Amino acid sequence: MNKEEHYHVGTIQKSINILNLFKSHSKLSFTDIQKNVKYNKSTLFRILYTLEKNNFLSKDINGRYELGLDIFILGNQISRIGKLKRGSESYLRELAEESGFTAHIGIIENLQVLIIAKYDPSNSGIQMVSRVGRPVPAHCTGQGKTLLAYSPKKIVEKIIKNYGLQQFTPNTITTPNSLFTELEKIRKQGYTIDDSEHEKHIHCIALPILNEFNELEAAISITGLTMDFPDKASFIRNIRLLQQARDKIRKKMNYVN
Repeated sequence: MNKEEHYHVGTIQKSINILNLFKSHSKLSFTDIQKNVKYNKSTLFRILYTLEKNNFLSKDINGRYELGLDIFILGNQISRIGKLKRGSESYLRELAEESGFTAHIGIIENLQVLIIAKYDPSNSGIQMVSRVGRPVPAHCTGQGKTLLAYSPKKIVEKIIKNYGLQQFTPNTITTPNSLFTELEKIRKQGYTIDDSEHEKHIHCIALPILNEFNELEAAISITGLTMDFPDKASFIRNIRLLQQARDKIRKKMNYVN
């Protein structure tokens, strides 16, 4: 058995084969599906039942199968992320060049903070270790704390329960009370600072990107070495650059009323 066969899960593949039928059909009966996939009735029934229970398929009044609500929710998520990446691309690159720091956009997805876009300045000899699509800690990064600050308290509590508050540096927040105090401060001042809380000698400034309903969509940030933020004036300058980039993205995305 080769590696590909070793990791291949037959039941999942059968489910995928069934869902793929709906690329060219809006509705299919049990018999229609069986004719296409050739599974025995017992196996097919169990798979269809499971897909229906998880809202990947649903039945119409005539008992025919069609795509369920959760398929559309997943599709909309991909569409939303893609739209945000396309809408922010030029402004994120511009922010990286003007600030001289690495610029990121991140979101909360399935209780994780994910980087969906990143640009390094062309004149920088230092490459940040962050990667697009890779999760970062929520409680000790600029991206993470911003996203937590503008998320419902129940989401924050779930993230703490699932992932804990691991200490990475002496500056890392490690208690729920301290974290909630920090999140309240972030909401009041409108921006986040990561003071070497995840990585030593690294600073990050982040802002929320809110939609036209004043709801959280993403976070935008810049990250650099501590020595590159020598005084209050340097923070103020870069907060303004972030605000300008954020406002351009919101306008491009029609997130303004």
